[in-house]
Parts: sequence; C-alpha cells; structure tokens
Amino acid sequence: MADIAWERNGRAPAGTLIFDCNICSSRNQALAVDLDRERRSCALCDSTVRWRSVVSLLSSEMFGRSLRISDFPTTAGELVGIGMSDWTGYASRLAEVTNYTNTFFDREPRLDIMALSPELIGTCDFVLSSEVMEHVPRPVRTGFGNLRRLMRSGGLLVLTVPFAPTGTTVEHFAELHDFELVGAGGDRMLRNTTPDGAVEEYDNLIFHGGNGFTLEMRVFSLPCLIEDLTAPGFVDVKVHCGPVFEHGIYWQHEWSVPITARAS
Repeated sequence: MADIAWERNGRAPAGTLIFDCNICSSRNQALAVDLDRERRSCALCDSTVRWRSVVSLLSSEMFGRSLRISDFPTTAGELVGIGMSDWTGYASRLAEVTNYTNTFFDREPRLDIMALSPELIGTCDFVLSSEVMEHVPRPVRTGFGNLRRLMRSGGLLVLTVPFAPTGTTVEHFAELHDFELVGAGGDRMLRNTTPDGAVEEYDNLIFHGGNGFTLEMRVFSLPCLIEDLTAPGFVDVKVHCGPVFEHGIYWQHEWSVPITARAS
C-alpha cells in the first residue's frame, strides 16, 4: 500500500456543537453524536457532514485554512474547477466565487469520465468528485486516469466514495461489458453480455438515491483505492478523518471519509 497521510487531529466535543455552515454561512447547533456523513444537519441549507467536508477540503488545500464559501479570497476567481454531479447547494455558490462548472453524465454540461473529451485535458485546478466513482462502469482505473488527465500539474482532487478500511475492492459485475438495465422499480435487473458473448442477469441491485446511473457498481477498499489514485500519477494522498468543529464536520468512523490528492 502506498504511503499516505491520515488527518486525524481533534477530539469529539461533549454535548452540543455550535457551528457556522461553510456553505450557506448560517449558525447551527447539533449534538456531536448526531453529526453523520449523510444526515442533513444545517437548518438553512440542509447540508451534510460530507458536503461541508468537500468545501472545507477545497478551501484548506487551496487557501491554507477552512473557510466559508462567502469568505473565499478574491483570487479564488482564477481557479478553474469541475464538479461531477455535485450537490446544487454548494455548486451554485462555488460558481459565484471560482471558475467552477458542475457537470453531469446525462445532460449538459456533460462529462463522461470514462470517455474524456480532449478539450478538457489539463484544464482544471481542482476537481470535486463526491459519490461518483462507485457508479462508473469497469475498469474503474480508466476513470481515475481520466481524473488525472483533467488536471494541471499540482491540481487538487477532492474525492469521496464509500470504502471499506481493509481488504480489496469488490466489483459487483466482474465481466461487465455490454449491459442495460431492464424492468422498472424494485424489479429492475442488469442484463450483461460478457466479452465472450455469454449473457448474465443480475437482480437485487443496489441504487444510491434512485435508479439509473446511481447503480452501485462496486464497494471500494481503501488499499485498492489508494492504488487507483497513485497508478495514474496522483501524489500527496491524504485521508481526512479529523474534525473541523467550526464548520460542523465530525466523523464518527475512519472509513468512507474524504480523500484529497494532487496531480503530479
């Protein structure tokens, strides 16, 4: 496993935590034990710990400290960035203070990370990819390579995916090749034709937040995830499980936490 940095500083506070949301700037309070990765915990914008962490890491890695979006320096406007189906709550605000574009797989502005458009290569100072790479078809290493190709040297990747702390990445559809989703609702199936022509059908599919392109293709492990990042040229890989109390960021566990990496 590659050498990586773990950002673990800080301890959980007792009782109620008072924090300023770094996305909408509102003042909030919550019990530390109630701050969860996916629980909406800002009373104004409904942001989660994960969404606030994406903004916090963009800020701290680019500007040296965790800032509210409204406090980003004026130089932030020079930064070119791409989001991959980002949450609109921070996407719209980031677009006001940086040269940021939120992209989508199924509509414009479109980005297919498995088939990168040549005009995008080497254009980004930062890329935000939150809960996307577990949904792209195999081989996922192609997607990570294209993430690196998007960036200028020294560019920042802020990445979140669900991952197990040990073991190896589990691919749900090991011979995925020519596939389609068939059926409707809870009866949807994946029909796949393997490279040698065999037809496979999978049921009991897992979708994250809906159907379609939210189909879970894999469950990452941290060791394999680090290899997926370092193989195409990412360096300075950091796993961030430490708190940022002033912005309501506290991780109950050390898995599925955000990761940052730099383009070599």
